[in-house]
Amino acid sequence: MQLDNDAELMQRVAAGDNSHFKELFDRHYDRTVAIAYRSLGDLDLAEDIAMDCFARIYQARKSYSPKAKFTTFLYRVLINLCMNTAKRRKIVQLEPLDESAFSGSPESDPAAALHRKEISKQVRAAVLSLPANQRIALVLTRYEGMSYAAAAEVMNISVKALESLLHRGKENLRKKLREFAL
Repeated sequence: MQLDNDAELMQRVAAGDNSHFKELFDRHYDRTVAIAYRSLGDLDLAEDIAMDCFARIYQARKSYSPKAKFTTFLYRVLINLCMNTAKRRKIVQLEPLDESAFSGSPESDPAAALHRKEISKQVRAAVLSLPANQRIALVLTRYEGMSYAAAAEVMNISVKALESLLHRGKENLRKKLREFAL
């Protein structure tokens, strides 16, 4: 199997050259936080989860064996942490959406801008209210742009199971957002 650069770095870390772990951390931390944030809706918690993810990977470094891409390994650890956290938390905290989340040029009509902001808030709340496994499947495929095969591998499920989660998640979103449909 041809190793990707990240897997080679992680193998060096596993062999005792810990200096390469910082490079892996720097390369993947921001995306790890973004996935956790989209999955849990709390930036502080997302940062904690990302740090915990890297700490666990570092602790397990000596047993690392590249059976897949390093990012698959990384995201599997991250998704497990996110799902476990979501199961323990009954209430998902919503953080205000960043204005940059709205595409297009700034609206000169304040009413239209307010309407878009309200719709975005409702969509975010609907996504965060999905069961954890549906939410994670949606985040990985829709927001992170992973293929179904890659997302299924990260979640440690079959592609069929992923497709089922996405279908149920989209149906749940349709029901929750029915009033906003045109």
